[in-house]
Amino acid sequence: MSHWFHRNALKNTTVQSFALSLVAAQPQAIQLCDRLKTYRQQVLELMTDPSSDADVVDKQLRLYLSLLLGFVFNNSFDPNHGPTDSSKLRHYIKFKWTDTLLGATPCVRQDTVFELISICYKYSLWLTKHCAQLAAKSDITMETAKECHSCLRKAAGILTAIQNEWCDRLLEKSFSAGSDLDPRVLSAYIQQCQAEAQEVTIARAIELKHSPTLISALANETSKLFLAAASAIKALDQTKVSKWMAYFQLKSSFYESYAFCYLGESLLEQEKCGEAIRALEESEKFYEIAVKLCKEYRKQKSLGGTGAKIDEHLFFRKLQPQVKRTKDKCVRENGFIFHQKVPKECPVLELKATHGLVTPEEFSMPSLHELWTPQSYAAFDLSKNVTYIDPRQKLEKATKDKPEEPIPAMDEKPIKYSETDPKNQSGCQIQ
Repeated sequence: MSHWFHRNALKNTTVQSFALSLVAAQPQAIQLCDRLKTYRQQVLELMTDPSSDADVVDKQLRLYLSLLLGFVFNNSFDPNHGPTDSSKLRHYIKFKWTDTLLGATPCVRQDTVFELISICYKYSLWLTKHCAQLAAKSDITMETAKECHSCLRKAAGILTAIQNEWCDRLLEKSFSAGSDLDPRVLSAYIQQCQAEAQEVTIARAIELKHSPTLISALANETSKLFLAAASAIKALDQTKVSKWMAYFQLKSSFYESYAFCYLGESLLEQEKCGEAIRALEESEKFYEIAVKLCKEYRKQKSLGGTGAKIDEHLFFRKLQPQVKRTKDKCVRENGFIFHQKVPKECPVLELKATHGLVTPEEFSMPSLHELWTPQSYAAFDLSKNVTYIDPRQKLEKATKDKPEEPIPAMDEKPIKYSETDPKNQSGCQIQ
């Protein structure tokens, strides 16, 4: 089936060897270095494929993080510092990562917190691609729909933790406009995940024939989330974000059309035909805006990622005839029975849905790996690390290297889409 979700390219990074100097050949410290390299390579390889098993990816990421945390916190290994103080190893290694919107030039930080943020960021966006892969089938079971919903909530939770907790821990808090550390970009990703999770909820509500009032309120809330995501990145360089922003705008208009369509159905049930007709006229207006924005979206270019073909999707195509049928019914009944005037002012949409609103799933770090002991921690020899930068020094005094070599885009495996229309009530892939 045609693409329903817009996905930016994933972050990429360089190989990290973790070849660290030791005071003594402490076996657990040697194992730590070896496993850090191995676990990192394994989780990065898994995330090249959106069809990788989500449980396997989650387990591998947590193994890597459980080792990495020894480079972030002291964990009481040094009696002169508290457990949540910075590890002596935190600034031991230089990490390089690209940003999802800024191309091949990497951001370079000598801070393990930056590595932790970057690998979790990448995992959150992989979850959204995994969701898109699950939703690409023509027949989606209830369990698959739940997994899609869970992936998006989990992704929103990880990004929220990055935004609210981990970014504040960075030694260097400056960021480039449009980078993944830019609060506007982070907010847009969080709102996108929440909005797309609510799309799953709306599709299920339609399939289960919930009340038009609830569906209308959910669609309105979802429209507002997409609009907020568009507003978050509006001031950024449009050569970088125009396609992504157009996606948010067209989804916002589409769900506003859905909200007024189901408001019209609700008013019809209440025998308020005049107001129902006016709501359906508003639905037609927003649908036409969405159609125009779909065309604009296709014209925009982006740096990699996966584009959407929303106007080709059955869920999109079914809305216009649904609005027409409901409006025609309202006009007939109003002409024969009610004889109500169509008001100039549009009826007000429900501001808050009573059920189905999505909240990010809380994300927590794993426990510290058992290989971390006072002995293994003490075995690392900072004096042998010639590139080490003391965090107490001002960053601007650090030696500036030549411009960083670009990092090629990650070789992502494509999402495989079915070309068959869904056989269900809503016309949505996620039932």
